[in-house]
Amino acid sequence: MPFRQLRLWAGRAPLPQRVAAGIGAALVVAVVSWLLVPPKATVTTVGAGTFPNSGAGSPGAAPGRAGAATGATVSPAGTAGAGTPGSVAGTSPGGGGGTTPGAPAGGNQAGPAVATPNGTGCSPPPGTDQGVSGADIKIAIIVINIFGPTTNGAFGIASASQQQAYFQNVVNAINSSGGVACRHKLAPVFFQANAADSSNLQQVCLDVEQAKVFAVVDYGAYDIYPSLAACFPNSGLPYISVTLPPQSEQKQFYPYIFSSASTLELLYRNAVMALAGRGFFSASSGFRKLGFLYEDCVAQEPPEVEALLHQVGLSAAQIVTYDLGCPTGFASPSDVEQAVLKFKGSGVTHVTEAGTVPNFGLFTKVAEQQGFRPKYGLPDEGEVAVTNSNEGPDQNNIADAVAITGGRFGEDVTPGMQPTAGTKACSAIFQANGMPPVYQQPLGAGGSACDDLWLLAGAVNHAPALQRRALAAGLQAARSVEFSYPYGPNKFDPGVTTGQEFWRPLQFLTSCGCWRVIDPTFHPSF
Repeated sequence: MPFRQLRLWAGRAPLPQRVAAGIGAALVVAVVSWLLVPPKATVTTVGAGTFPNSGAGSPGAAPGRAGAATGATVSPAGTAGAGTPGSVAGTSPGGGGGTTPGAPAGGNQAGPAVATPNGTGCSPPPGTDQGVSGADIKIAIIVINIFGPTTNGAFGIASASQQQAYFQNVVNAINSSGGVACRHKLAPVFFQANAADSSNLQQVCLDVEQAKVFAVVDYGAYDIYPSLAACFPNSGLPYISVTLPPQSEQKQFYPYIFSSASTLELLYRNAVMALAGRGFFSASSGFRKLGFLYEDCVAQEPPEVEALLHQVGLSAAQIVTYDLGCPTGFASPSDVEQAVLKFKGSGVTHVTEAGTVPNFGLFTKVAEQQGFRPKYGLPDEGEVAVTNSNEGPDQNNIADAVAITGGRFGEDVTPGMQPTAGTKACSAIFQANGMPPVYQQPLGAGGSACDDLWLLAGAVNHAPALQRRALAAGLQAARSVEFSYPYGPNKFDPGVTTGQEFWRPLQFLTSCGCWRVIDPTFHPSF
């Protein structure tokens, strides 16, 4: 979830003054003009060059210098630029701090990715498919390039060239260690997409389809318009993203949709059950009534969360709900204020939410103004990542809040915790090229590049055939892929193509203005 702050902005688009001082209402007009005249993205493909065909096969462990992998860049204006080749000296991952669950039966979490060795005895999977040419497997990588009256920097997002550098360095590390499927090298084609412009996103999808790639990796460009990403699986293209998809979508587009994150259903179930197990809803914690704030953009989710609350023992009389609807932009301040007043007037002592990341910050600010300080227990849909942004929550109001997360946010500021093997391996790739380790990158952005490409590598290496439809089976045969920060451990059971199958709790401390891990163990999902 590296771009939750962008998603937060999108939810508040009708209040453009919150995005950049001086833009005001003109931003809305400008956005409309983008939609009417979307920039054309013309695809230009550049070969991946020549690579050695030897190495250890672990995508994050590059024992030598990377091959000169040159990716094609497709700019919004249609100008192709050179990729960002680099020399990557990876390291074999060592031990890490914290506790992670053991590898599932048949799995292997000893390295940054579960990979088939590329040395003696390695048998390439049979078959071929679109995007496979000789030793190259052509993949599309979509990076964010917001243009118009505002830019990536307004949302704390790395530049498009920086994002491309993250991905290219990870590709180089994979290729220099022997590639994937025993002898193949990843040949990336980069596409720049304006995440704030739905018309441009539609055009980029068409251009990716025309490029005839094997798979698509999205760095978050479609995070605020997830329905537009359906064009990829609809075209038979495996789509790897960081979005939390509804389970219905994961099933609908199976076997073509993948995510480093979990499904929404799993996130909510883990949150409710874990909070109950920690005594959040008990009288000893001062609990009397729960305020449930939600948006109904995914209509089936709020009723499912309520059903879970009943399952852990809450009666209908103990749950006070407030539906913010599905606003096309930010919910009206008066609506948010009504939610606060309803909860306060109803004697609510504890609050949880579903789908309200764009409005949660304002809720806490209004609550603080009204002298309403409930205890918060949250599913981490992005609240943790955006806490210290301009649109984050009132930190006094969320003092001692608990969040249930499937990711690794918080471990970087928790005393005594050290980077895991996957995080060390990913950081080594970037540090060898003069970049900071993932803990020091904005929202661990480079870690997301590692995780998405390691997921792809693990799937290809274990696929029964070198074909797009076989990637899901390959990922499930791998069973698990050790991700870098900011994503947590995973367990790809039959039918599962999404990650973060485990959870652990965080707590917000006003003393540091940060979320810290209060139990380092990742627990299996409920």
